[in-house]
Amino acid sequence: DYEIIKVTDINEIMKFGVMMTPALAVENEVKSVGKVLSTEEIKKIIS
Repeated sequence: DYEIIKVTDINEIMKFGVMMTPALAVENEVKSVGKVLSTEEIKKIIS
């Protein structure tokens, strides 16, 4: 199971070193920045 959290607080986003949105982090590791991922791309990242 996964929990999806939408982070909008700029300070929290900056903690990840993200300078561009959207971004995807999995288990506190940034996997994608600045791109809207397709469902298939997300499935590959989380599998």
